[in-house]
Amino acid sequence: MGYNSCFDIIGPIMVGPSSSHTAGAVWIGRVVYELLGKEPEEVEIQLFDSFAETYQGHGTDKALLGGLLGYDTEDERIKHAYALAEEANLSYDFTFADSCEEFDHPNVAIVHAKADGRSIVVGGASVGGGLSKIFRVNSEKTDFSISTTDDLKKLRESFSEAVGR
Repeated sequence: MGYNSCFDIIGPIMVGPSSSHTAGAVWIGRVVYELLGKEPEEVEIQLFDSFAETYQGHGTDKALLGGLLGYDTEDERIKHAYALAEEANLSYDFTFADSCEEFDHPNVAIVHAKADGRSIVVGGASVGGGLSKIFRVNSEKTDFSISTTDDLKKLRESFSEAVGR
């Protein structure tokens, strides 16, 4: 997975304003959703560098929550992600840091999520054009890219043992 065409660089159909701050962030949240098989009940979202500085202005916070709720990048409900997270009883907390020691990129988020007594951790970076790189699933380092055209349901099979499913 990676850049397959010029449309990967232009960016996906999405709720904006930025493919790197919103579309990629939605997909990092969606990875968590897919690995849990449902919406988490509780999350701590660590934002680093540019994500930490611009998260509300660029909608990164709403994008991550939207992804955690299982939305796609073009889903208009992302604009109302805070209210919809509360309706779904999703407890969330954002924390901020200057840089991530695990992955060197300005758009990094590490999501600690819980659902049905299970906990998972996903580290991802939004690298532009709606493309995200996942560098951590729980304590395992990993290295794969996902784009908004990928079928994320296949992730469950790939990481079923790591996430206890």
